[in-house]
Amino acid sequence: AEALAATIVFCILCHGVIYPWQVVGVLRAIKRRNGGVNFNVWVWAAYLSLMASLVFTLLGLFSAYQSLLPERFIVEDPLALEKARANQYTLRLGPDGRRIYVSGTFALGLTEKLSALLAQNPGVTDIVLQSDGGQVYEGRGVAHLIKNRGLNTFVTGVCKSACATAFIGGRQRNLGPRGKLGFHQYGLELNFPTALYDLKGEQDKEIKFYRGQGITGPFLDRVFSSAHKDIWFPNQNGLLKAGVVHKIIPAMSN
Repeated sequence: AEALAATIVFCILCHGVIYPWQVVGVLRAIKRRNGGVNFNVWVWAAYLSLMASLVFTLLGLFSAYQSLLPERFIVEDPLALEKARANQYTLRLGPDGRRIYVSGTFALGLTEKLSALLAQNPGVTDIVLQSDGGQVYEGRGVAHLIKNRGLNTFVTGVCKSACATAFIGGRQRNLGPRGKLGFHQYGLELNFPTALYDLKGEQDKEIKFYRGQGITGPFLDRVFSSAHKDIWFPNQNGLLKAGVVHKIIPAMSN
């Protein structure tokens, strides 16, 4: 309703009042300047300009009319974007009520949804992760959520990038016999350069968090050395030695 009213007011004010007033002003100026050098040239130039402005005005009115058509005011689902993001990941509570299984992409909103699920299930002690990564901020958010609640983390499959950061938030960090943690440099999924993001600064925040979780220096020197398109999978002995993983466990059942 507000958009409809604003469009009507705009058309009346600009096309119904201001535009005719400007046309009259130009015609009066031509009449006052009757005579002089190249007068006819300037008269025709003025008339042509008025004709061009009339064409653009009519096009503007037609565009405004199209914007007032009923189908333009169909209200889309305000939660469509949130639902699309939520479809990228899965949060599942285990049958014993002690474990939450997180899989899929770390999309925007994951931390908030996981926090809500934990609030509804205070008996949860473990988070089982499997993901190829996603949003840096979501990985960090999940990591701090896990740390602040003193939860244990488990990986039995592949957990890369943002997922690996979430894993490191665990109080007791457990890796299955086939579990793999992957690390690489952060990157932007954009087709154009931007100066709005300090990727190295974001990586430095992660290194500070990793260090606070007891991970040793040599691993921290290596963790972000692989290019964004590549991935570094440290072997399990290296993960144990660096303090990234506390224990290698047998295969888990869901």
